[in-house]
Amino acid sequence: MQLHVIETRDEAEFVSQAATFLAQAITDVIQERGGCIIGLSGGSTPKSVYEALGKISLDWDSVLCFLIDERYIPADNKDSNQKLVRESLVAHARIPETNLIFPDTSLPIDACVEHYARDLMVLFDKHLADIVVLGMGNDGHIASLFPPMVDSLMDDSRLVAHTQTDQFVVHDRITVTLNPIAAANHAVFLLNGMEKKKVWDAMMLDFENERRWPAKRILASTEVTVVWGM
Repeated sequence: MQLHVIETRDEAEFVSQAATFLAQAITDVIQERGGCIIGLSGGSTPKSVYEALGKISLDWDSVLCFLIDERYIPADNKDSNQKLVRESLVAHARIPETNLIFPDTSLPIDACVEHYARDLMVLFDKHLADIVVLGMGNDGHIASLFPPMVDSLMDDSRLVAHTQTDQFVVHDRITVTLNPIAAANHAVFLLNGMEKKKVWDAMMLDFENERRWPAKRILASTEVTVVWGM
């Protein structure tokens, strides 16, 4: 397990430290291999981080972004992860449209999943994700992988899946499955608030496996950095 922790004291420091860390990680990857593939999660926590990251001068033409998960709603809906990324990161970074790989939620959901899987297969043809940005729900879910997970979300039978949850207003989700997330070179968890720390600590002390705690696969598979906001 390669686990690094960045502790911050308030919201401003959380945003600044997370954005600075991601900017350096992206720069290092570009310098090493000429480009960077980064997977982005949605939700309220990363929005300010994406805004700050977008304002940092980077070689954004060399960055390819994909969504780790999305709500099955129109792309311009206020709860869309695509909308969040466009209005925070992309609004400032001006990443080329061709470098943005998002699910097409205008399609029927099965077609949306199939189409997004094909797009990611093309994206990952020569290199898997360099960086994935993740959060964690109070139930321990990451992406839209809600425990207890079924086998098809934990093996190589699917790259993208349709999942459902009753925890949130939008029940239907499109999500990258666990293996491609765990195959990234570096996973960065953005966890803000004591409730998130309690969930993380509970996972670390629990003997249950990745079916209950999907992040355990990430910890076992790749380098992980956790940015804590207290």
